[in-house]
This record gives sequence, structure tokens and C-alpha cells, in this order.
Amino acid sequence: MTTSVSKTAAPAGTRRGGRFGLVVVGLLSALMAVGMGILAAHTGQTPGIVPQTIAYDITDTSVKITFTVAKAKGDDVRCTVDAYDTDFAILAKKEVSVPAGKSSVKETETLTTPRRATGARIHDCRKA
Repeated sequence: MTTSVSKTAAPAGTRRGGRFGLVVVGLLSALMAVGMGILAAHTGQTPGIVPQTIAYDITDTSVKITFTVAKAKGDDVRCTVDAYDTDFAILAKKEVSVPAGKSSVKETETLTTPRRATGARIHDCRKA
């Protein structure tokens, strides 16, 4: 006596080529993740303006900050310089202007503070 085993039929609703679909979905997901990463990295920045804190000197009632701003030569730019304490509470701030005509500038500002600060920075640069 012989026994034969028949081939099992594929369940209804499955298709061949499932791996190709997974690859396409994976590539689209990776592309979207990279795009979101690029957008998140540039949030809050104005393209073409690069502020940088060089140094700051802290005394009991003031902070002297030296900074640079690189920008397009024809742009008039305004930035915020501030001094903060250990809780990052702003003790003093000042808006500085970088006029058109120069592509970069190095400046020093002195901020008077009500108590000793722990740091200073330049940030929030935008075209005027």
C-alpha cells in the first residue's frame, strides 16, 4: 500500500513577493526618518547665520562676553546675548545688532547682573 501526501495549498489572501513590499516600506520609513532628523536639527535656526560664544568673564555683578556672528554680507542681523545662573534663569540680556556690509563680526558686550552668573551665550539670531 502506498500513501501519498498532497501539497498544501497556500492560505487565501497571501501573495508572493511579500519581501519586496517590506523592502519598499522599510526604505520609505528610513527616508522619512532622515528627513525628520534634518528638520529637527534646523528648528529655530535661521539658515546662513552662525552665532558662536568665544569666551565670557564672570564677576559678582557683571559678565563680559566675547562672541562672533557669521552671516551673509548684505544681511542686517539681530541677536540676543544673555547671562544666566545655575538654574538657567536669565539674569540679564541685551539685543545686539550686526549691520550689513560685513560677513562676520567679533564683538564684546558687558552685561550687568543682579547676582553672580554662571554662564553667558549668544543665540536667537535672525534677519532684521
